[in-house]
Amino acid sequence: MSKPSILLLSLTFLVTALGLAACDPFAPFPTPTPQVIIVTAEPSPTPEPTATLAATATRTPTAAPSLTPTATGIPCDEDSGQLIAFDEFRSPSANENLRYRVYIPPCYIQSQRRYPVVFLLHGASYTETQWDEIGIDESLDQGLRLGVIGPMIVVMPFFGVIGTRNTFPPDRSYETVILDELLPAVERDFCTWSDREHRGIGGISRGGFWAFSIAMRHPDVFGFAGGHSAAFSEDGAPPANNPLELALNATFLAQANLRMYLDVGTQDPASANLQLFSSRLSARGIDHTFIINPSGDHSEDYWRAHVAEYLTFYAETFPRSTAELPSCLEPSP
Repeated sequence: MSKPSILLLSLTFLVTALGLAACDPFAPFPTPTPQVIIVTAEPSPTPEPTATLAATATRTPTAAPSLTPTATGIPCDEDSGQLIAFDEFRSPSANENLRYRVYIPPCYIQSQRRYPVVFLLHGASYTETQWDEIGIDESLDQGLRLGVIGPMIVVMPFFGVIGTRNTFPPDRSYETVILDELLPAVERDFCTWSDREHRGIGGISRGGFWAFSIAMRHPDVFGFAGGHSAAFSEDGAPPANNPLELALNATFLAQANLRMYLDVGTQDPASANLQLFSSRLSARGIDHTFIINPSGDHSEDYWRAHVAEYLTFYAETFPRSTAELPSCLEPSP
């Protein structure tokens, strides 16, 4: 069987224009442009950089008494989603309160549809509010208005103390929290499209480590994974749970059809291990996208500047129209 071709795209850096912080979605694409490494089974066209969607004032999350669509649809003209805070979620595995937030798209209840779901994990020293703070819900709303992404449910959990520990199954682990506690709770309380192609996981820094450790070992559960300045290290986890080792040795990975996206800024200390991860995947011809942005460090300013690009990856295979989603009144396909 022929090896997948490796496409290495190196884009020319241009002089950065002043005043890009305003993030006007109709402004020219920002420069300089990133180095992009894409490994695919077939040669892919050169991706065009996209403008970062503007962030507006953060809305205060409110609780919803009922989240399951009813049998009777109601006309809806909402143009913004809702951010819902679940402030009590006691984890038996962690023995702590691992609260979480959920973004539901506009007209979620009225639509009576099943939505793709993405779990987004925060970085170390942050909380479940981090994705909100870098503008995730505003970018989702704007992307939906512009028609550049499809509607989705986004779950943003707090990983607490257990998420900082390098413990893995069969011991108590944050992996157990995600797979055995949070995922079933979300699929019980929300109308999700419950197959791997429409369920993904991603994270920032330490959250990126968990996203890849879990998804690379459970591609039957998660069909795509994103790591944004993901914190990988050679000694951060046992070989069976370490993304760096899995990239090198996981025998099933080439056939897993796991969509993978990683990005990092050139000033980020996480860059070296992410380049090692990408080179190991590339040597095996395993599909992934790795973007090295020409500026940026390990900070919220960097992640905020690229949050719209992250959403473009997660929603890449999602239907753009709510009408194309399966009915919530029927079992998930």
